[in-house]
Amino acid sequence: MSYDMYFWRQTKDIEMPAEQVINRLVKDTPLEGIAVFPRARVRDVFRKGFPDIVDGDADLDWEGAGSYFRVGFAHANEKEVQMIIVTCGYSLLKSEKTMNRIIEVCCSLGCALYDPQTGRRNEQQEPKNVV
Repeated sequence: MSYDMYFWRQTKDIEMPAEQVINRLVKDTPLEGIAVFPRARVRDVFRKGFPDIVDGDADLDWEGAGSYFRVGFAHANEKEVQMIIVTCGYSLLKSEKTMNRIIEVCCSLGCALYDPQTGRRNEQQEPKNVV
């Protein structure tokens, strides 16, 4: 069983539910009002937050805390990411420290978490000066 989290940064209000945003972005369809990030930058931020993460270029894999997570991307184009998708092993939820670190890494880019299990999107913060 897995637990999914979605992260993106809005540059303006978007008049559609989060589920529709996700459905559009997972098809690698650019959406006006969603920021893009160089994929290399996103991968660098994860490598900084999780130095032992395995970078498979198309995705990132991490094992620890008795579980795992995988980072995937929805692309605006071949080099830019519009959404970060983190799929965790359900037992990773027991490691609050690891879960918070995942969220901190993505929020450092100015992205907000959308948790489909709760149907909530967190408040979006300003990006931090990273990488």
